[in-house]
Parts: sequence; C-alpha cells; structure tokens
Amino acid sequence: MYRHLLVPVDGTDASIEALGQAVEFAQSIGARITFCPLPASLMASSNDKKPDRCAQPIDDTVTGELLARAEAAARAQGVPCSLALPGVDAAPSPIAATARAHGCDLICVAPWPLAPSTGTSEHGMATVDGGGVAVLTCAIDPRPAVAQAIGILLAGQRKVAAHLHAALRAARIACGSGRPLEATTLHEIASRLKALQRPDHHTMTEALFARLRTRTSAVDAELDELGRHHQRADQMFEELIRLVARGDESAATGVRIEEGLRACAQFTWEYIGRKEGVVLPAARRYLSDTDWDALAEEFSTMPTDKSPSPPTS
Repeated sequence: MYRHLLVPVDGTDASIEALGQAVEFAQSIGARITFCPLPASLMASSNDKKPDRCAQPIDDTVTGELLARAEAAARAQGVPCSLALPGVDAAPSPIAATARAHGCDLICVAPWPLAPSTGTSEHGMATVDGGGVAVLTCAIDPRPAVAQAIGILLAGQRKVAAHLHAALRAARIACGSGRPLEATTLHEIASRLKALQRPDHHTMTEALFARLRTRTSAVDAELDELGRHHQRADQMFEELIRLVARGDESAATGVRIEEGLRACAQFTWEYIGRKEGVVLPAARRYLSDTDWDALAEEFSTMPTDKSPSPPTS
C-alpha cells in the first residue's frame, strides 16, 4: 500500500479537484503527502490552454499561497503533510525527481493539456513520467453544472487572492524603500481592501454551505469552524481598514499595514484551503444534480468583480 504521496499544485480547477481527491485518498489509507508547485515547464505549457488559470502572475508569493492552501486542506483532514520545491526543470522528469528526493511512492496529478515535452494519453492529455514512481491521474467530475458552479466559486477565490497579493505588493514596495508611506500607496491598499469587502463570494460560499447542510451532517463541524474563521477574518480586515483610513503616512504605519496584510493573507489561504480540501469534495459527493443546477444558476446571476489591475509602485 502507498505510504507517501507527491501532489503537484498549480491553482487550476482541475488541480484543486485532484488535491481534494488526493487528500481523501491519503486519509483513507493512512498515507502522508508532500505538496510541490507544478514545475514551470509544465505550467507554461498549459498556461494559454487553461481558462481557469489564476488571474495573478505565478511568482514566489503566489506559489506560497498555493502551498499554504494545500497544507491547510491536508491538515483539516488530519493528513500529515510537508512542502517541497520541484526538481530542476532541465531534468527529464522534474516531478519524478522531486518524488524520489522526498521518498514518495505515488504521484497524484490532475489531467493537463498535452505539453510538447511529455507523453500523450489516449485522450490527448499530458502524461507524467514517474521515473519509476507510480502515477495516479485523478478523474475530473464530468457534470457540467458542477463544473460551472464550482468554476464560478473558484474564480471568485482568485479575485480575492489577486486583490490580497496586489495590496501586499503595494505595501512591500513602500516598506522596502524605507521611506514613509505616500498617499497614493494608502489609496491603493484601501481600494484593495474595499474590493475584498464585496459580499458576492461569501454569498456563494454560504449558499453552498446551506445546501450541503441539508444533504448531510458529515461536515457540519467543519462548516461551523469555517464560519468562525470567516468572522475572525472580517475582524482582521476591519482593523486593517481602520489603520489605513487614519491616513498616517509614516514608515512605522507601513510596517504595521504590511504585517497585518500578511496575517490576513495567511488566514485567507487557510480558509480557502480547508474549503477546497473538505467542503468541495463533500459537496461533489452529497449534493444532487438538482442542487448543482440551482447553484450554477444562482452563481451565474451574481455580479462579477472586474479582475484587479496591477498595483501602483
């Protein structure tokens, strides 16, 4: 039986679904997981072909977000986990190299579009060279209403993440200069925080939670905990908003704002990760097709926030 799974993550809808399956599988067999970001060679090959690609650029901060979410998903299910960087892209199989380096005996991956440097499955999807390590390609739920509803929900998460990253970059640039904050930087951060207060995404999440509660009590404790988590996050954001609203442009205030944003971001990544690792897999299992049709229709009528523009510097 497998004891140690390697799970690459890249933030796409398929990767998030595969992560949830891998976590449940690891829990069922008593295995541990090592998460790694999808190697850049594979990520670049699918970047223009995946409509669910993250809105923000993939950099170290976004990689940190993806790994934090994955870690939270595993820990919410009681699965021991660790984080790793991928192998060198120039290697014949960077995922296999990472698996061997960390003693993994199974690689769990999402299906990816064909990349020139990989093999091809009969469905025209990329296959992963495990380099002697077993590879499991996770199946994707084929129901259109499920894909539509969850796709809209995940798109909302990406917009939340993009606003947070933009605010963090603005604060980091300001603090890195060592100079007092400028009014334009405060305005940039305030606009991002205001965008994070839009109720759309939370309304969708609550609608999903409500339907799930009517179908099963299996995840009631997790839903309750996520509700408390959301209330605490709201308090943290309110404190930040008040700090920014004071208009204090000192360097010390900039440091406090950056620290507060980092804390809010970490709290948000954990919330999203637990939702992806516990709630979405349960929803796929317990909700009926009628539920998904209703959720897809409800979500599609909600106003959508525009993708955030790059931060000012």
